[in-house]
Amino acid sequence: MPDVDVLVVGAGPAGAVAAWHAKQAAPGLDVVVLERDRAIGAPVRCAEGVGDAGLREFANPDGADWVSRRITDVIFQAPDDTEVVLANCGLGWILDRTRFDAFLAAQAAAEGATVLVGAEATAMARNGDQRWHVRVKERGRDDVYRARVVIGADGVETMVGRWAGLDTRVPARDMESCAQYVLQGIDFNPDAIYLQFSNAIAPGGYAWIFPKGVGVANVGLGVVALKSDGRNARQYLDDWVTRRFPGGTRTGYTVGGVIVHTTIKKTYADGVLVAGDAAHMINPLSGGGITNAMKAGRLAGKTAAAAICAGDTSERRLAAYHHAWMELLGDDHLKYYRIKQALEGVDDASFNKLARSVNNIAPGKRTIGRVFTHALIRHPQLIPVAARFFV
Repeated sequence: MPDVDVLVVGAGPAGAVAAWHAKQAAPGLDVVVLERDRAIGAPVRCAEGVGDAGLREFANPDGADWVSRRITDVIFQAPDDTEVVLANCGLGWILDRTRFDAFLAAQAAAEGATVLVGAEATAMARNGDQRWHVRVKERGRDDVYRARVVIGADGVETMVGRWAGLDTRVPARDMESCAQYVLQGIDFNPDAIYLQFSNAIAPGGYAWIFPKGVGVANVGLGVVALKSDGRNARQYLDDWVTRRFPGGTRTGYTVGGVIVHTTIKKTYADGVLVAGDAAHMINPLSGGGITNAMKAGRLAGKTAAAAICAGDTSERRLAAYHHAWMELLGDDHLKYYRIKQALEGVDDASFNKLARSVNNIAPGKRTIGRVFTHALIRHPQLIPVAARFFV
């Protein structure tokens, strides 16, 4: 029965960074990362886009082999395909997640963490010795790891949080079903990401085009089932792609779920922390979660290391992690969630009018702030949200 100090379940961005920073904070700790899939980073279940500033807190993208595309522009599309090119949106990147996630895991290993692939946590319990006993299936055999702290970075379908007694349920209205193709041979601006909002195209969510190269992009959408007409996400995507890119070649396909909710009320228990998608640490307005996951992983790793070194892995001690996260990004996500709720009352005709109105602004002054101001003028129901959170 192996004894470890920190057992990280999940080797995505949250888990890898948690292990990396736990070892960096306390090099003498035994840190093990479990990844149930046979390869870190695969299969890819996201659109792979990140902002420059958040990414650079953890890695330098300039010339990196885990970058697919540098992004300089953001284009919003109305339901009727009217395009609004935003100004001053900052730099962004489209990653190659298979390489990027492996890079982060390698950083953790370089600090001294042990990374195991094809190793799945199947159960977890506490047997009165102040350690968690985690049953792990690897290569057809079962082992039990005894861990002082378990960090659950096991994604949307997290089991660690449930085993620890945390409430990780997601309201049906806040779960999007997503489908995405890799399309080749299509025409678009390869330096821009495209976001299209339409209740007809992607009810409750939005459609996207994220370039991976010239003529190649991740093309997908997210749908809230409660708002759909009975079709699933792939059926909505097929209709949209057939209309937008009838000559495109589909060379890849993925499906998954995205939580567009706020951070769970409690991300900690005795000897347990949950991070990233497992804790709903996703921007509920955009559905973006890569940078959030890395920031949460860094907090979790440092908190776990400090608690172990202090000889106190109690719930009371680990609560500091939750408070730090809420101050860092969690409270902002609550604001974005309220905006998301308010936008649900805006119909396609209103989005079309808003796009045409915003295009009357000079291109160089067409910032997201000015777009939001126009939205407030045309849709007074958004004003209480803005007044509450931004004034």
